[in-house]
Amino acid sequence: MSTKKLAFAAIAAGLALSLAACAPQSGSTATSDTAKSSKIVYAIPSSWVKAGALQDNIKAYEKESGNTVEVLGIPDEQYDSTVQARLTSGSGIDVFAGLDSIEKPGSVMIEITNPSFKSRMNESVYNSMLAVDGKLYSYPTADGLATFGVLYNKSVFEAAGVTKAPTTLDELTEDFKKVKASGVDPLYLAGKDGWTLLQHRNAADADFVGGNKDVATELATNKTTWAKVPGFDKQYQALSDWAKGGLLNADALTGSYEQSTAAVASGKAGAIINGTWAIGAIRAANADVKLGFFALPNVGADNVVALSKPNTMHIAASSKVQKQAAELLDFLIQPARATAFLDAAPGVPGFKDAKATKADSAITDVLGYVDAGKVVGHFDNLSRFPTPQDDTIAAYQELIAGRIDVAEFTKRYDSAWTNAGKTAGIAGF
Repeated sequence: MSTKKLAFAAIAAGLALSLAACAPQSGSTATSDTAKSSKIVYAIPSSWVKAGALQDNIKAYEKESGNTVEVLGIPDEQYDSTVQARLTSGSGIDVFAGLDSIEKPGSVMIEITNPSFKSRMNESVYNSMLAVDGKLYSYPTADGLATFGVLYNKSVFEAAGVTKAPTTLDELTEDFKKVKASGVDPLYLAGKDGWTLLQHRNAADADFVGGNKDVATELATNKTTWAKVPGFDKQYQALSDWAKGGLLNADALTGSYEQSTAAVASGKAGAIINGTWAIGAIRAANADVKLGFFALPNVGADNVVALSKPNTMHIAASSKVQKQAAELLDFLIQPARATAFLDAAPGVPGFKDAKATKADSAITDVLGYVDAGKVVGHFDNLSRFPTPQDDTIAAYQELIAGRIDVAEFTKRYDSAWTNAGKTAGIAGF
């Protein structure tokens, strides 16, 4: 799933975590029941459940507050529809992720006013959290901001004679061939989970935005099509060529996310294309892996990375424990908790007062792009369009399997996009 994804300091010494530190955000419209101990249902996509230090941070909240938190992991592909159904019924969820582009957010989630976390964030990152009506209905999570690209085992590439990151698609293909000749799968795709294939999409979309800053808006208003986006055909022809040339793992359609990160960690594969959240999983499999990152090479423009907006959580308007929910969400982003999360799941810091205890080498590579100003907004944040995930994943699988060519892939991609716009009733479709 997406979002990937996405964007983005000294730690207060000796922070004392107390119930006072868990107070709800100033000005929150949250209300509460009077129960001394409450249960909070925290709904997230299943791919988030084991992310970073979330479970440890939640346990710390439970210990401090006396409340209990049920982490409800919902399969990514079914997430939006399942959450909408539960919210419509008015029960079963207190805190939830997603639904950021819902037409009337105030009907299902509470507005957050005068949030204390605003001063802790870069202005542009904070502004990316605002809804289409200009109001705030979200709390950021402790995740680092994500970007999308190639995470690779530098030792594998160096053993194959590749000593620097490629900057063009042709160079990348040649480097993959060298890794293949060394006896290692150059690129591991995890087609079983579906959402992992969308991370190639996220990385490629950054290139398209880098070539035309207005492309997301133009596509979202049907002023252009994917077939007309410069570089689109070349990006997907490269992917198709990698599949046909044996540069992918043999089980590209059935391999899992866990298998992909383990393969890079162990050196059984050279690279994956995914979000930076995968760094944590790779490190968990092999803490000492020599890990690097580079942007998926652009076509006709500078190589860039797209920083996502923070992952966000909302408090359900129907929740009976809104005050406790606000306390939980505030607790989870306190500097010590955000630092713990970054240590477990490296990312670009989203708060000015929290950073990883030790910068991961792959994140250092990402920051090279950030510090050089080679950054764009995440396509999905810019377009605010209901991406047709299932149809997109299906088209990817067919392309990788060699059952369709790039021309047919592009046709299906555009068709799915147009149908999604029509279904959502978006002007221009």
